[in-house]
Amino acid sequence: MYAAYLFCVVLGGGLLLLSVLGDLLGTNAVDLELEADLDVDTDSDVHHTASKIFSIRTVIYTLFGFGAVGWLLSRSGMAPDAPSTITYAAVGGMISGSLVNRVFGYLRRTETGMLEADTSFVGLPGQITLPLGSGSTGNVAIKRGGRRHTLRALPHTSAASNASADEWRNVVVVEMKDGIAYVAPSDQDLTALP
Repeated sequence: MYAAYLFCVVLGGGLLLLSVLGDLLGTNAVDLELEADLDVDTDSDVHHTASKIFSIRTVIYTLFGFGAVGWLLSRSGMAPDAPSTITYAAVGGMISGSLVNRVFGYLRRTETGMLEADTSFVGLPGQITLPLGSGSTGNVAIKRGGRRHTLRALPHTSAASNASADEWRNVVVVEMKDGIAYVAPSDQDLTALP
């Protein structure tokens, strides 16, 4: 079990280091996408909750917390395979993942640390990276300020509902609301959009 703890610390810590380096360097040299969306065909609230719980960021911090607590307890004299060590490590991992999820959720809601407002995405072209579903969000990749941003996306109400999948490949951001980009196919007449 000691090897599993060490593996989780190295994997989680390495991915965290890559993420921090990418933020510090401010370049695309280290580009780690930390938001993954799940393709769940259920109620949108359930989909939103599931995508938060199973995001790559949550998995990374949970792995790191599990490995770090288990490794530290093993190094301090507790048996690595003891049920108490495994339980403490699992609880530490869940606390770590949950805490980071809440911190990033707070930062996203309050826009703390954001240099530009969400509205700066309006009018920018993008490419759909995760298809938009009926009632479930997809993802759109947008370049702004020399950086690639991946945003959750939904079709804008003014977009043609009969548009083909090919037309939804290249889109434009029409509106931003609560961190979600409302998009329309970029070949539509955008002068008719509000």
